[in-house]
Amino acid sequence: MRKKYIPLIILLVISIGLAPGVIAQEKTAIIANSIDSAMNPNFIPTLKKANIAVDFFNAEDTGYKTYDYIIILGGPDATEHIGAISGRILLELDQDKLRAGGFRLIYEANDTFKSKQKVFIIAGSNRNFTKMAVDQYTPRIISKITGQPIKTGSYTSLKASQVKQLIDSKESIYLIDVRPKGQFAESHIQGAVNIPLEELSFKINQIPKDKKIVLYCSSGIKSANGAQFLVDLGFKNVYAMSEGYSVYSNMAK
Repeated sequence: MRKKYIPLIILLVISIGLAPGVIAQEKTAIIANSIDSAMNPNFIPTLKKANIAVDFFNAEDTGYKTYDYIIILGGPDATEHIGAISGRILLELDQDKLRAGGFRLIYEANDTFKSKQKVFIIAGSNRNFTKMAVDQYTPRIISKITGQPIKTGSYTSLKASQVKQLIDSKESIYLIDVRPKGQFAESHIQGAVNIPLEELSFKINQIPKDKKIVLYCSSGIKSANGAQFLVDLGFKNVYAMSEGYSVYSNMAK
């Protein structure tokens, strides 16, 4: 009688193993310094929630080199030897961009310490931008490890004249000035809230999800950057002014 149940048991095990979100993943090594770890407390729990087994290493450990997946938090100038590890892996062009300021990235390398290994580096020009990168790129890393697709969205670009029309219409919008605080203090669009780009991650809970969100900056670059960040975090109805604040200011005179 027992032999009759063996094929059924085998079939059940196979079925469970192939079910989405149940497939066992190879263990993933996380390497980070104490500061970036403290600034991203939800990173490891989010990976575990996606059924990714995680082991944490500090920069002085070496056991991570045997893992099939490695995630490094921090760029070439990160403290506690993380910088030395990232510096050996990142392209010089990416290192230069990080050092120039206002930049963040996710970098993927193959076969770094062993064959068929994937190494991901999440880094920013400073700790705030590294946190921003972690918040934005975690879903992408989960997708790479689990093979599960992610939904991507997009923001809408508006010219300064269109932003002015939107404001003049008295429609309820949440207007974000992502320029530095000093520039905002000098002059800004009436009703705007100042959240410098690198602080978006820390102020994310104050941004409403039931309104149109419009971002602007000095050139249109940071506003586009911030808009994509919000879209990647699941915000809808996100708009970015493609022209700088001065264009709007001259128009409003």
